[in-house]
Amino acid sequence: MSTVPEQKNQIVISPSTISTTQISKYFDIEIKKLNQIFLELRWLKRKYFLWLVTTELGKEKGAVKEHREIQWSREILGDRELILAIKDAKNDSIEIDPTAYKIQVYTKYQNEGYTLWDYSKEKGEYDRNIHFVAKKDKDVLLIHCKVDEEDVSLDEVLSFRENKQAFISENPVFAIYNIRIKYIMSSFSLTEEAFAYLQKNNDLISYELLK
Repeated sequence: MSTVPEQKNQIVISPSTISTTQISKYFDIEIKKLNQIFLELRWLKRKYFLWLVTTELGKEKGAVKEHREIQWSREILGDRELILAIKDAKNDSIEIDPTAYKIQVYTKYQNEGYTLWDYSKEKGEYDRNIHFVAKKDKDVLLIHCKVDEEDVSLDEVLSFRENKQAFISENPVFAIYNIRIKYIMSSFSLTEEAFAYLQKNNDLISYELLK
């Protein structure tokens, strides 16, 4: 029986579309900054002030939302308007100093009458995701200061909740207090799933924007 010869030299065709994540890697720009550019170009718009959806201008660039990710025509990589906007954004980019931001958070809660324990300084930057323990009367907040560009995922939120129980086990003196978990953010940095979870469990874990 004859068989079809194996082809050693196969032609690889590049996909005709590219995702926002891939575009951000291509241009070496944070995905949130890239989405802001798409908003300014009116290729995307916000739905309910939070989530991004395509516009008619965006659709002209091949924008289609698939599985929570927006796909674009690969030709967008050569779009002059986008290239100039990214260049301007990189020149104007100002990163937030994490140390300065933590001092800002510390000062805010201190002024509101809380006694603060600089937990990350004593226990380590990433221990339990807790930067500060803020206490006032019978209320205690386990605070995480969020300054990077990555969105907080649902898995991270659930992990933070589990860390609360570990914190109480390691510090049983706090077991008699009303303990809540809180993200303090310089900008809105939550995935849709994480945001929905926080909305349903606001009495246990919440977030606050502090610019």
